[in-house]
Amino acid sequence: MKLTARLAYSQIKINRSRTVWTLLGIVLSTALITAVCSFAASGGALLAELFGAERSGGTAAALLLVPAGVLSAIIVSVSVVVISNAFRVSAGSRIAQFGVLKSVGATKRQITATVIYESIFLSAAGIPVGIVTGLGIAFAGVGVANHFLVEINSLVDMMINELIIVVDFVIAWQALIAAALISFFTVLLSAWLPARRAARFAAIDGVRGAGEVKIESKRMRSGALTQKLFGFEGALAAKSMKRNKRNFRASVISLAVGVVLFINLGALSGAADAAYDMLYPDIDATVIVDYTSLRRASVNETTGKEESIIAAPVDGGTASAVTAKLRGYENTDIFGTGGDNRTYNAVVPREMLSPQMLETYFYSEERPEYEMSAEIIVTDEENYAALCSRAGVPPGSNILINHYGYYDNGRETVLEPFLFAGRTARLIKADGSVREVPVHGELTRKDIPNELLPPNRKTLRLLVPQRQWDMDGYLWYADPADVDGFINYARAVMAEAFPRGSEGPYSESSYMELGFDTRVYEIRDYMKVMNIGVALVAAFMYGFVALLTLIGLTNVISTMSANVRMRSREFAVLQSVGMTRGGLKRMLSLESVLCSAKALSIGLPLGAAVTLLVYGSIGRSVDLPYVFPWPALLECVAGVFAVTWAATRFAAGSVSKQNIAAAIRAEGGI
Repeated sequence: MKLTARLAYSQIKINRSRTVWTLLGIVLSTALITAVCSFAASGGALLAELFGAERSGGTAAALLLVPAGVLSAIIVSVSVVVISNAFRVSAGSRIAQFGVLKSVGATKRQITATVIYESIFLSAAGIPVGIVTGLGIAFAGVGVANHFLVEINSLVDMMINELIIVVDFVIAWQALIAAALISFFTVLLSAWLPARRAARFAAIDGVRGAGEVKIESKRMRSGALTQKLFGFEGALAAKSMKRNKRNFRASVISLAVGVVLFINLGALSGAADAAYDMLYPDIDATVIVDYTSLRRASVNETTGKEESIIAAPVDGGTASAVTAKLRGYENTDIFGTGGDNRTYNAVVPREMLSPQMLETYFYSEERPEYEMSAEIIVTDEENYAALCSRAGVPPGSNILINHYGYYDNGRETVLEPFLFAGRTARLIKADGSVREVPVHGELTRKDIPNELLPPNRKTLRLLVPQRQWDMDGYLWYADPADVDGFINYARAVMAEAFPRGSEGPYSESSYMELGFDTRVYEIRDYMKVMNIGVALVAAFMYGFVALLTLIGLTNVISTMSANVRMRSREFAVLQSVGMTRGGLKRMLSLESVLCSAKALSIGLPLGAAVTLLVYGSIGRSVDLPYVFPWPALLECVAGVFAVTWAATRFAAGSVSKQNIAAAIRAEGGI
């Protein structure tokens, strides 16, 4: 074995505590990378089973490899900061040793090789353990996923037959090799950065033990407020933070990253709850009967515009017949509604936009008219007549749903966007054809039932008589006294109204060939499926962030413990001039408080800013109210203070028991 390798091996045995924490960081990093790669392999196998190996190739690459690459990049970035700091502390404590080696002829390359060999030995021990641990995490994760999927499958089977999803645990050698290589590269890069710095120190500086300490002429101040609040120990703690800022820097970064991640998990959870409330408002129904037509997108040859063609539209007569049959079931209330929201655009003259709409969206004064999407809405005759009465117009009229709501910086704004009553709406299709629709009345948000709750987007929404339009979908909201009996009855009604032939009713080929799909299900089951899906995603996200944060905590504990041990000589001097063990513990506790405060001062504002970015990116597709995750913030504050305080107090326990004279005589104080 080379001399540099023997030196590295001896260093690993001498500094056992730091070796253990560094090894733990490598194991956790490798385990997390292995788990991500294994999940990607299992997901690829699932896609191949559902869609076929040939068809799933591009989909798997987009849905699995890209997220796996992003997660791996995050893990590598955090791991480099954490593991690199461990090697920096190791190299910094051995500057005197490196100085002696240089004075007897060691080269920079040999000094660098000593630290690199240390990383190789730790990798050889940590990466195999990490891979096995990662496979265990992946196996447990697949078990958790299947636990959720069992309930989802049982619920979905009531709505969509022949759709059973099970994730198989797959051990792919490609994933294992990728995880091992990524982990080894991470450790090697983490060691090379501090090794290169240690190799640049002059031999004389190393022999003197200068290390990374810089003598500055300016006076170091602790701050009058700190000394007034915390006394002499507080002043020493503040000065120690400034003097040893490099030792605290990685701890602060690790804690701040954890704070940012957990705050954003809380924000995403809040966004999911807000989206759920928007998608599923309070509706007086227990069962949904659903008809959905396939749409085919194409480009119109005449105009060159993209158009959406309804494959199997449902006409008003058929919808009315189904409504009548469903209402024939004993003690059952029915609310039928359908529509078409992608066939037409509306040309809106400037004078038909309300002043509030013009002010909000800064429409150009040079343009006399604007084009926006149009949505056609229909309801069954009974409810349509009631809405006509509410709008003060006779049946057969066209009614404007005059409402638009959006969120700006998390605050909802509601306005009435149009001045259309008594005018004519001009609707155009992609082929250039125009349909003039007179508008006889209007209803606002407070006038319409939740079944017709408008989306938060700029859309001209018209309620029209259903017998005059074809629709791409129709929903019947039902509230029967006998739920199970009604579901069986409704399925028979839909099978009669929309025959499927001899094909399997819910296979992908039949849906594509027939051009439509029908479903009957309980609303609570559908919402339960969504809830379980959200819980499944949240479980994996929180697990990932927890493990990533744990990697950072190994750095915090290792760094703060090493910092206390390296200063044992300083503490002995303070005790020799009268500082009690209680005062020493108070000083170290204040250092942990200051370290936590600095991490929070970085992590909390950055976390809040990232939540705004996340909401902004989500808001491009869906308007959501911004809800700051206060519970997550409070948990982060408590967790950060607890971790730093516990780590410092644990290290201080051994220092406070040291022999003062022996510690002062020690050269390195380690």
